[in-house]
Amino acid sequence: MKKIILPLIIALIAITISSCGKKMTFEDQIKKDVYEKIASGYCVGDKIAKDTEIKNFKIGEITPIGDTGMIDVALEFDIIGSDGTEQHMEKAMLYLENGSDERKKLAIFCDYDYRN
Repeated sequence: MKKIILPLIIALIAITISSCGKKMTFEDQIKKDVYEKIASGYCVGDKIAKDTEIKNFKIGEITPIGDTGMIDVALEFDIIGSDGTEQHMEKAMLYLENGSDERKKLAIFCDYDYRN
């Protein structure tokens, strides 16, 4: 009986610790998505080169679009290319609400569709 209780207690402690950790806010998720997508080179259509440096990042209005489950996010940031040229960007991202899950799913960024 003791052999079963010890692993069960350890498992419960591990579950409790992982569920009590700091949850990512929607703003944190937006920032993470922008940095990951640009650093990965997804924005070729917008002439944002892979590994472009981002600075002065600001999240603008976060606007739910009616009862569609979509959320429009306005962004503003500067990019610095490898050649040192700086360019100001004003973009928008579209997120889909994920049912009861607090995390939203990135749908569209940089003229590309990321739902798949």
